[in-house]
Amino acid sequence: MASSTAPVNSPGTVPLPPIAPPRPTLACPEAKALRERLRAMAADLVESWRAGGMPPAARTAAGLRHEAESIARRAGAGGEVVGWTMVTIVSEFWRERLSAGPAGRRLLLLPDCPAARGAAVDRSVPHVCGPSCSIATIWTAARESGWVVESTDRAVPAIGALLTGQYDGILGVAKLSHLEKAFAMLPAFSLPIAAVPYDLERAAAAGGSCDAAQAAATLDVEWVLGQLGVAGGEAVPVGDYLPLLREAAEMFTPESMERVAAGCGSPDAFGASAVATGLPWPPMDATAAMAGDYLTRGGKFLRPFIALAAFDAIVADPAAAAVRKTAAPREAVKASAVAIEIFHKASLIHDDIEDGDEMRYGRPTLHRERGVPAAINAGDYLLGLGYRIVAGLPGVDAAMQRDLVAILADAHVRLARGQGAELWWRDAADKRLSPAEALEIYGLKTSPAFEAALAMGVRLTGLQPADAGEVARYALHVGTGFQVLNDLKDWCGDLENDRRAAGDLLGGRPTVMWALALERLPEDDVARLATVSRDAAAASGPADIAAAIATARTLYEQAGVFERAAAIVAEERRLAAAAAATCRSGRLREVLEFLLDLAVPEHAAANLCGPVKTVSAVAGG
Repeated sequence: MASSTAPVNSPGTVPLPPIAPPRPTLACPEAKALRERLRAMAADLVESWRAGGMPPAARTAAGLRHEAESIARRAGAGGEVVGWTMVTIVSEFWRERLSAGPAGRRLLLLPDCPAARGAAVDRSVPHVCGPSCSIATIWTAARESGWVVESTDRAVPAIGALLTGQYDGILGVAKLSHLEKAFAMLPAFSLPIAAVPYDLERAAAAGGSCDAAQAAATLDVEWVLGQLGVAGGEAVPVGDYLPLLREAAEMFTPESMERVAAGCGSPDAFGASAVATGLPWPPMDATAAMAGDYLTRGGKFLRPFIALAAFDAIVADPAAAAVRKTAAPREAVKASAVAIEIFHKASLIHDDIEDGDEMRYGRPTLHRERGVPAAINAGDYLLGLGYRIVAGLPGVDAAMQRDLVAILADAHVRLARGQGAELWWRDAADKRLSPAEALEIYGLKTSPAFEAALAMGVRLTGLQPADAGEVARYALHVGTGFQVLNDLKDWCGDLENDRRAAGDLLGGRPTVMWALALERLPEDDVARLATVSRDAAAASGPADIAAAIATARTLYEQAGVFERAAAIVAEERRLAAAAAATCRSGRLREVLEFLLDLAVPEHAAANLCGPVKTVSAVAGG
């Protein structure tokens, strides 16, 4: 396979963009006076944004770091407090939004008290050392002020709950290294997530009383109470995409899906009447009920969000008066967004069968739960239903409808080609794979759904996708960067998914990590890596799997795989940003930039890998 669009050459080496030098060790400021000074300067910065507007550059990870470096320098602090200051700036930005929210709609994540003894009885809430515990004080004040309080162990599902509308905002008290990694995974100024850095190692080393432990941890209780709205706080008007993210998620309740299906001429397409009885599903309704249940199991619903956001952005653009006359009704846009997610979910059902995966959305995969034949049929049903919804969109003329079907069909064909290439490689005796081939597979498997969502959102305004900008090129690089970043998460820790470590290696799948290793390792080590993969796939217990992963990690490190994969993520992000810059609509460009920050956050790969080598060292290794 060859690709003219992938940012690598085959055969040969991967061209690498410059990589930022290692940052100083992260640290919370030890002196309370310095912490207070840095917080005051962060509050002044945010206040200046209220008066004069936030500079666009400040919304990026690099811009936020620049502001934090400036504050640290003016405060006379070292570079080690820059990460802490970045988190503090974001927390000040969201202070009023979080403190003024309605009861039951704000979530506080608290750690265990370092002075607590014995095992926690309930891991869903923080473990405290007694009634006078500082953590208990914060907990009590938060609950009395209408906050929901849970343990920091619940951080991952908490972010999902924010996106799906369960909460309006989150405040987390956690280790600085975890906070900076989490902030790298999300666009900091678009979702109301604030944080209080907490030095758990210092607290544990301090020992003794609760007060001594909290002081060593640099946890200032009064500041946390201020963040909660118990004391102080200034208003910070903000605009974000959270309402639209929630609208996308809320379209996948049983009631909303049935309204969409009925509006497109397919009443009871999701088996709601059979489910409502509470009785075992009749055979004639079982497939529809199974498909409807699967759609509600979870996910981020990014693809329907993209379609809605692209449509809304173009229609709302001040320069789009002519477009508004030709745009489809918004109900048709919502139905199209549902169809896109239906196609995505159908592909997951089939992929899980083909890849032998056992878990999806925290539950057994559909084929494990209902059997392979029934799962295949449910996936087929969803594909047919997706096309049926598009064919029955209300208020859409024949030309637009024809184009929408073509967009979905093209994405469907390319996805099948990519999955077919992966399956063919997995079953082949020769496991040779170039980075360009791996990236082409990624482009076929991940990018078409992003492109279809964008293209359909644009086409529903009356424009052709190509008239809006380089949508296809943008989707290619976002999708590819997203997938390479997911590869790194398998090895370096994933905040978004509870995956088995290095699952693609164990499943024998063609990843760019594997291809980069083959490109650099000597023949003996290539053979050793192949043996490790086979042994891991056949391993009978956790110890055998862990040993195989450790060996593979050593070989990957020897080949510089992690640094080189991080460089590919950075390059794909750069190319996606360049494509987004071609958008003729300023508002659509903002949507694409937000999506890029959400899917491929700036510096996320480097933060996962830790300090990385310079580009010359990587190229020479």
